Amino acid sequence: MDRPGQKVESIVIPALDGLDVDKAEKILKAVKSKIYAFKIHDLWDNRGPGIVAYLKTISEAKAWVDLKLNDIPQTVKNRALAVKNAGGDIITVMANGEIEMMMAAVETGLEVYAVTVLTSLSEEQAQLIYGQPAKAAVLHLARLAKLAGVHGIVCSPQEVAVLASRPELKGLKFITPGVRSPGADEQDQKRVGTHLATFRGGANHLVVGREITTAADPAVALENIFFQLMAT
Repeated sequence: MDRPGQKVESIVIPALDGLDVDKAEKILKAVKSKIYAFKIHDLWDNRGPGIVAYLKTISEAKAWVDLKLNDIPQTVKNRALAVKNAGGDIITVMANGEIEMMMAAVETGLEVYAVTVLTSLSEEQAQLIYGQPAKAAVLHLARLAKLAGVHGIVCSPQEVAVLASRPELKGLKFITPGVRSPGADEQDQKRVGTHLATFRGGANHLVVGREITTAADPAVALENIFFQLMAT
């Protein structure tokens, strides 16, 4: 790892999507305090807001409720406040929801990440949807998010280096799903990259799902990612 001041324990965010409570609890106990945050999505839907407080009794990490909010500003603010009142620390909004909507989420005091172009979209799909290459679309959305005052941008490994190099985006965190160990199956992600290349490209946090959550030993899987990040 060659980024001054950032420890490996502050980089990885396990995605607990598709897990039941028992499995999520097992993962969090295994990785202990060696993560920045844990991300939930359908656990919030299936178990309600109380799941946040419960999981935070197991892990000292931040709780990221990945709702990808995209609505009128007041509705977004109300939903973000519900996450905050439940004990959540991080919320996601869709960057294409425009500046006022993102600002409404920021006003709650939560750490707000703006999602740009989903990593499940191929370059061709992104071109069809946004009418421009994925990198251009992500950069445009990131600039809007910066103006709104969000704390971080969610983008694929293939765009992070472009964003990290832009002076107008200085101060933002870059959060990347779609990261893999070399040779790993891409599964349902399209624009992917390795842990090390993505971190070196400028990512602050790597969102890792099945590589950790389906591993026979999640702690070993996490340590393997740390080993890769520390490579020279």
